[in-house]
Amino acid sequence: MLLWEGGLIKVELCRKGGHTCHSGTIYQFNLDEGELMTIGSDGAVRLNLETIDTADAIDDSGLFEIEPMNQIIIGRNVSLYSMVKSAIPETSIWFDSNGYIWKLDLSFSNITQNPECLFLFHAGAIQGMDVSESSHLMATTTLDSSVRVFDFLSKKELTVSRFKQGGTTLTWASDMVNTAGGLLVVGFDDGVVRLLELYNTQSLHPVAGRTHSGDAELRLRQALKPHNAPVTTIAFERTRKIMATGSADSTVFFFRVGERYRPIGFVTVPCPVQGLEWSPQSHVRENTLLIFCQNGDVVEVQYLPTMHFCFSSIKSQIKARKEKKERKKRLKKLKEQKPEATEEELQEEEEKDEEEEELPPLYISSPPSPLHCGFYSTPGSFWLSMVGLEMEKAAQDIEDPSAYSIETAKQKLELDRMQKEAEQRKQERRKKLAELQS
Repeated sequence: MLLWEGGLIKVELCRKGGHTCHSGTIYQFNLDEGELMTIGSDGAVRLNLETIDTADAIDDSGLFEIEPMNQIIIGRNVSLYSMVKSAIPETSIWFDSNGYIWKLDLSFSNITQNPECLFLFHAGAIQGMDVSESSHLMATTTLDSSVRVFDFLSKKELTVSRFKQGGTTLTWASDMVNTAGGLLVVGFDDGVVRLLELYNTQSLHPVAGRTHSGDAELRLRQALKPHNAPVTTIAFERTRKIMATGSADSTVFFFRVGERYRPIGFVTVPCPVQGLEWSPQSHVRENTLLIFCQNGDVVEVQYLPTMHFCFSSIKSQIKARKEKKERKKRLKKLKEQKPEATEEELQEEEEKDEEEEELPPLYISSPPSPLHCGFYSTPGSFWLSMVGLEMEKAAQDIEDPSAYSIETAKQKLELDRMQKEAEQRKQERRKKLAELQS
């Protein structure tokens, strides 16, 4: 801690022996009735006397040693971030950047209450989430290196497991894969895939139904290291005999499902994997895997041989075809209206038409449009959701009170524009025909 006076540093505050006031970042100061409270990422709260205001260095080191009057150390893995006062006297609510909310008694007396954890959450955005098919349970994982299981009917957390790496994706295996219904497959940001089994700590049987809080435990069943970059997606084949994992290292690994998951092989794709989608049961003759890449490419795998698709905009192609058809119609109409015209005159008119109205160029986005997700529809076909591709301008406010919807209004606006352009072209053609006839 540094004590400033005016625009200059007066002295550096430290503890005896030159040790820093906290063994981590100090996130907040709170001055109350002459007492300075410091809140640190080391999970400690320290109270210092008002003598800090008169602190001065005793030598050239610029240090002033001071010991806290009182302190509370919450515990390990606690990183206090901020504090707000509670409605209860002498108590306050503390926010922990690791996902905890604490209630602390700062009376520092013989009857001081122990720190109480009010709530516990993930620290950061949830990266993966899935639900059980056979129970009212939900599992989540985030980059805070934790995997949590919740009973969303009772709105309680059942258990949590912590790891050294952050979780990036999570899949709750089907009952066809694990008959007990308690198998979680979790991908991490170091490329590791862990199979975690949810157990009841009293009966030592996997949890298949609702479980009371505190009676469940996640146990590691198997750890795999197929990738050298974050695992982005995990998917089981429809017969649940094969598991595929995709990663930011642009590879997809295949594993045979069993008591021990064994690798089958892998394929490489053009860029990091965004998602995986196995063909559904309706695709009777084919058992394929769609691999969605972040750059918009799609790779289809069938028994490991692959089919690669690279998608581009077809809007410009449709416009070009439409313009060509319009020109052919105009040329045919000109022949009917002026049968005595020679081939040379018709050719000149067609060349003028091409000079005046060039066909729209084929549009290829650069950089490629990112791919959000996709899924199979009918055998041999699939749908893609692209980010930014064929994006229209934002819909304007609709003033017509009889308008059915925004989409209807947009279609009407587009139809009016096309009709107006067509009318302008007709007028130009009539003018040219009149000039030729004269």
